[in-house]
Amino acid sequence: MKKKLLLTATIFSMSLFCFAQEVERLFQTSEIKHHESLTSESPFGIYVDEVTDNIEIMNGNWDGGTRISLNGNHESETINDFTSFWASASIRLENKIISFSDSLITIQENKNIFVKIKNECANGISFILKKGNGYIVYYVDESGYPGAVDTTSRIYSSEEAMAYLKEYDPEKYRQSEKRAAELELYNDFICNRILIWGETYYTVKNDSYILNGLIQYDKNGYGYQLSFDYESTELCIVNPEGKRNMLIQIDNGYKHLLKNEYSGLSSSWYVGYGGNIYYYMAGEAYTEVFRIRRTWGDPDFYAMAINGYTDDSYGQYVNKILPTLSKAELRLLRNTIFAIYGVHFKSADLSAHFAKQVWYTDEGKTSGEITLPAHRQKLVEMIQKLEK
Repeated sequence: MKKKLLLTATIFSMSLFCFAQEVERLFQTSEIKHHESLTSESPFGIYVDEVTDNIEIMNGNWDGGTRISLNGNHESETINDFTSFWASASIRLENKIISFSDSLITIQENKNIFVKIKNECANGISFILKKGNGYIVYYVDESGYPGAVDTTSRIYSSEEAMAYLKEYDPEKYRQSEKRAAELELYNDFICNRILIWGETYYTVKNDSYILNGLIQYDKNGYGYQLSFDYESTELCIVNPEGKRNMLIQIDNGYKHLLKNEYSGLSSSWYVGYGGNIYYYMAGEAYTEVFRIRRTWGDPDFYAMAINGYTDDSYGQYVNKILPTLSKAELRLLRNTIFAIYGVHFKSADLSAHFAKQVWYTDEGKTSGEITLPAHRQKLVEMIQKLEK
């Protein structure tokens, strides 16, 4: 999502569940600068590979970009060809790229776009599930009706989309029925007129969000939305029950990126599976990249596996959470750290759990073949001490 800006950047208010949220400035680079042409504005988009800690910032014409590592001295390399379609955000699953904006979904493999849904979805995608050897992407249309498309290019009716939810996870489907009844929407749910999955009601009519447009969801059903204008930048997080849990407002401070007060900025944002939020501000002088690590709601083991342990405020969060976990939860968290690298699990319960995770691919690796970066290795060691 790009926006012209004249704005932003001092955090003056943010807290949730009694744990302070911090916006981290990850790096700045003069290699990427904001500019405009007759046909596009650049940079335009961001993608984050959380496992390898690489951030890609794409050119406005989407013919390449810059990949920057978060490790060490933030070394960068030019991407000569970026295969994603023109959209606000993208998700990469094995050899597939799912790109989306508030009115467009595309699915492609390499440079071949084989699915394109335009003006039928509203607010982007809702969630992605596994289906056979591929994936199925859920969304709601402008009327709030559920729809889906899979990576074989099949487009589903509302009835077909909801039938697959019942087949995929009958227990969670029953939870969805219960949630629909609580919302007094049970008849709409069983008649396939609304999309509820678990606790989350995916709708275009929820006034908890701050504006119409793209919503990015994590796998827990939290919705994220940013609003950019000339006075302030706001970020809201809406929990699965539809309540706005966190609002960050960023003001007054980005003029150092501009040549003069009439110049513009561009920005884009990305939400990881676990809820980490990444965004950049690009000006005519340089680009700054920021992150907000997930510390809200129930602990998310994927997010904790990605973030590991760092000796800062996030480390304080980890120190607070680990002692509250059961032995079974500690075991699951420890194995999640290896699962993000594609480790194969012999234990039936772990294998069944990770097989359901859309981010997991069994690459047949063993844990002994994985060399963890220091922040994840530290978390493994902390967990092992608590498991004894």
